[in-house]
Amino acid sequence: MKRLWDAPHRAAFFFGGLGAVLALAWWAAEMVLRLSGGSTHSAIPPMWLHADLMLFGFFPLFMLGFIYTAGPKWLNVEPPPLAAWAPAILGYTTGTVLQLIALRWPMAWSLGDAMHWMAWVGATILWIGRIRASRAADKKHATAVAFAFGLGAIALATMTGVSWFGIAEAFQPAVTLGVWGFLLPVFLIVAHRMVPFFSANVIPGYTAWRPGGLLGAFVVLSWAHGGFVLMQFNPVAVDVLFAGLLLYTSWRWRLFASFGNRLLAMLHASFAWAGIAMLLFAVQDVADALGRPLFAFAPLHALTIGFFATMLLGFVTRVTMGHSGRPLAAGGLTWTAYWLLHAVALARVASEIWPQAQFALHAAAGGAALLAFAVWAAQALPIYLKARTDGKPG
Repeated sequence: MKRLWDAPHRAAFFFGGLGAVLALAWWAAEMVLRLSGGSTHSAIPPMWLHADLMLFGFFPLFMLGFIYTAGPKWLNVEPPPLAAWAPAILGYTTGTVLQLIALRWPMAWSLGDAMHWMAWVGATILWIGRIRASRAADKKHATAVAFAFGLGAIALATMTGVSWFGIAEAFQPAVTLGVWGFLLPVFLIVAHRMVPFFSANVIPGYTAWRPGGLLGAFVVLSWAHGGFVLMQFNPVAVDVLFAGLLLYTSWRWRLFASFGNRLLAMLHASFAWAGIAMLLFAVQDVADALGRPLFAFAPLHALTIGFFATMLLGFVTRVTMGHSGRPLAAGGLTWTAYWLLHAVALARVASEIWPQAQFALHAAAGGAALLAFAVWAAQALPIYLKARTDGKPG
């Protein structure tokens, strides 16, 4: 276990992977039991705990592991010391464990949310410290991540208001802040920085395209959508522009040329979901404006499963291979698990369009998501407990 503390990504990815598998195991059980009218009898309203765990239970841990490992290289500074990053990651992990315990002990939910918030504030301050210590000329990606992390802290504080003080009205704002203020911007910022860079190393004749204005547009449009929703305005204009920009970017980044390399294709195929999700949101906005609600939660799950979850698997796999001294390649099981997660996104979207099969599709999606993450975890988690194969530190 001592190897777990050799680098931030080892501990964060290990605990994040375990948290994801456990959270998905509960949700898969809940969905399967509902087929026969049953339930896991959670002490917390299942939809509330589902949203909290799936948005805040494990994604932030993976983000910390990535940013504390790759971020210092962006900034040309030393990575944070073990004594600084370990408490943040352990504290956040404790919060997720408490959320899972809340299935039977409801008080643990509020304790878990509070622990998440406190650990995240500390983690964000630590990252800001790395930015302040840097003399790099280009800090725009690192700074944008810091702002998104700050909104993540506000989202976590808002969710704590739901669980600790019973402020039910704060639940939807917490979710909105979490998705549009925090998670989506971070995924897009990292994609803007890394996808063209990785592509240029693999695709012959590739010219990296990542203008600063594109980065700004990604972040501003994400925050604009969230702001419109919080103010209860229809974000159709934002979403149409956002969808067009994301789909164009996917084409400009040469989605189809990436399929000569599995690991690179994982990043490109995941990014394509961002544009598809925003297109679904735009259609939903138009339908809402016409007084004919459409798609329900389909666009949200296209974004959170189709983009977030599959991109997570892609990026984390690449970092895991690269920082363990292994070849930059995705094995057959990882490749299969990755595409199974795409099928999960399709099933979850289809469940909102085909209501007669909704319960069956929910159960299938829940079980397949658990299987995908379990297969990936079985391949990846043991790596974090072993020394690098090339003998290098980290």
